[in-house]
Amino acid sequence: MKPVFNVGFSGNKQELEQLLETSEQIDSIYLYTGGLDEMIAGERPQYWNILSEIEALVETAAEKNVTIEIALNSPCGIESTTNNKYWDKIRTYLKDLEKIGVAGIIASHPFIMTEVKESTSMQLIASAICEIQSCRSAVYYENIGADIIVPSINCNYNIDLLLEMKKALKKAKLRIMVNEHCLGDCPWRRFHQNHSAHSKDSFDYHLKCKNHYWKKPHSLLTNTVIRPEDLNHYVEITNEFRIVGRKMPINVLTDVIKAYDAEKYDGNYVSLFDNTMAKEYYVDNQSLEGLFNNKSKCRQYCHNCRKCIDMFSMASRTNQ
Repeated sequence: MKPVFNVGFSGNKQELEQLLETSEQIDSIYLYTGGLDEMIAGERPQYWNILSEIEALVETAAEKNVTIEIALNSPCGIESTTNNKYWDKIRTYLKDLEKIGVAGIIASHPFIMTEVKESTSMQLIASAICEIQSCRSAVYYENIGADIIVPSINCNYNIDLLLEMKKALKKAKLRIMVNEHCLGDCPWRRFHQNHSAHSKDSFDYHLKCKNHYWKKPHSLLTNTVIRPEDLNHYVEITNEFRIVGRKMPINVLTDVIKAYDAEKYDGNYVSLFDNTMAKEYYVDNQSLEGLFNNKSKCRQYCHNCRKCIDMFSMASRTNQ
């Protein structure tokens, strides 16, 4: 099966049209709408303006047989199920999204997941924020109602686990996130996600990750990114892949999509996941042929290993 892509996007209608021309393998687009509180609070005209903007994107995507998913994946800030007024608003919002043609909801909180399945016919996607790292956890989320499960990015190179996870699921499919720029086993990740649920300013958390990359640039190879050439290793697991891109300039995002569509990339490996770091470091993607083999067998004993350090030294140069 050819790979199909779920692409993160945050631009306007014209940029979406440009993106959709990039690859026939784009199956769905996911959008962030600013958080539940912003969507359902305030005056109704604002609410309907936002819905009309989403509907315009839904219609544009539909022209290419592409669906739209909405990410409501805050891990916190969800009210008690006894707060009927709050949940009435959530229910209304979900039903309004379904009415305008939204095909799926990406969620991390089980209460939101349950509401999606009980109140709508939209597809439910268990977010990577759930940090699903075991077959048991995957089955829990399938039982809640997940139709698609995005495993933790820390599982990306654990092929045996992903295969077992697929076998454990009755109907739900797996969707692998290929180009998240986060550190593998990142100590700031859960706190970053929690902070992002409350504030748009997450600069401190990005800075922590960036500082680690600056100090140990070989970590650009130890993260969880999957090269376009290595998608073939996942054919027994899934053909669904998520491309992170909502914070990328549209020209950068389209280049990334083209690379994964072709399953080949002759450029800077770092450009696939962090266009800021790519301005400083050039890592020849075609020199990383052994990266998948190293990482799929890796036991994370970085203190006793130099494989990524040596590969980075061989394949990289600074852009200064």
